[in-house]
Amino acid sequence: MGSQELSGRNARVTVLGFDGSPPSPQARRALAEATLVVGNIRHLDALPIPETARRIYMGGLGSALTHLALHDGPAVVVASGDPGFFGVVRALREQEIRVRTLPAISSVAAAFGRIGMAWEDALVVAVDAASDGVDPTERTASSRSVFDPAAGRPVSTLRTAANLCRAHPKVAVLTGPGAGPRELAVELLGPDKHALERTLVVAQRLGEPEESVEWLSLQEAADRHHWGEPSIVLCVDEDRASPPRPPLLAGWGGPPGSWALPENAFVHRTARITTSEARALVLARLAPRPGALVWDVGAGSGSVGIECARLGAAVIAVERDADSCERIDLNATMHGVQVRVVRGQAPAALLDLPQPDAVMVAGGGVEVIRAAMNRDPRIVVVTLMAIDRVAEAKAALKVSGRKVDGVLLQSSRLAPMPGDAHRFAAVNPIFVLWGERL
Repeated sequence: MGSQELSGRNARVTVLGFDGSPPSPQARRALAEATLVVGNIRHLDALPIPETARRIYMGGLGSALTHLALHDGPAVVVASGDPGFFGVVRALREQEIRVRTLPAISSVAAAFGRIGMAWEDALVVAVDAASDGVDPTERTASSRSVFDPAAGRPVSTLRTAANLCRAHPKVAVLTGPGAGPRELAVELLGPDKHALERTLVVAQRLGEPEESVEWLSLQEAADRHHWGEPSIVLCVDEDRASPPRPPLLAGWGGPPGSWALPENAFVHRTARITTSEARALVLARLAPRPGALVWDVGAGSGSVGIECARLGAAVIAVERDADSCERIDLNATMHGVQVRVVRGQAPAALLDLPQPDAVMVAGGGVEVIRAAMNRDPRIVVVTLMAIDRVAEAKAALKVSGRKVDGVLLQSSRLAPMPGDAHRFAAVNPIFVLWGERL
């Protein structure tokens, strides 16, 4: 059996999910047999715990894990909702504590249930105050999830959660102290207070007498300084919250079809689109994914940014030409993704944008590259047609010890000839450079 023996069979710790409902016969039996019960004070006061059992009120999971590991006898851990879903079960198993679980309704299911909304297509992300971006090391790595032993669950940064909310129409955010509805709303509004079309549903103390469920705009949530704990936030784009068909997989099902699409998949102006061959390499370097924010600067038709959005990232396309901005909006609609379009001249147009994880620069010169580098994204990718600009672009990318690399991309496409013959027709060469944080 191996590690499977650590859970279920002969378990000495029962993890009891609590959602405010009366405990089941199984839960009552586990509590009656327990000699140690761990949980927060509100939950323990609401449950029938024998006087002979030792109680440990759990502010954080760290000390409780030690008591559970040393305890010789049946124990119960009480946690909100479904403890196996972003809950304490993972932390207990990592300490090789044998567990069985009696789950209640998860807080995510309860919150969506309160508003009568299907949620098989929702993304779920957990955030914590430890991920607020104050530490520069955490800020540069903020697209990664971390594990918080105190919370007993994987957590992500507020910025990661906000990027998921920007890119996807239905996201459940499990909040924490110092990383609640207000902080999420402030992060979503960003320094430029962009009016993102999102509604926040804040559900507080689900299943308890003080339960409340409120619908708010981002600004309303940002203006309120005090919220009850625990809370869960549903971030909803009401125009896109009900897709015509449910997904085959719960949550985000991945990009539709292929990527590095042909140029004719986009409405574009002649010579104002990144070729599919170059786009494939650019996408590989940008590594767009759910939770990341990509800037597409000098976006043209928006093909790079739209493909990043199809791969799950949040995207801001910056373009100075009004007609091109309209094309980006049209192309995004055609491909069923959301891309924020900022009309303006870089680098000035970049000043108040939210912090990027990756940046594509297809126009604007060396000053735009420097402005992008100053925001310290993980990577900046630059495409160039003129050999004369390669040296200065490479120098602009080589700051703060970054690794700079690049290729001259030359390709030839199969083209028809008379008589059912074919030849290879050369495509204009393009330089692709990138500066990546080590």
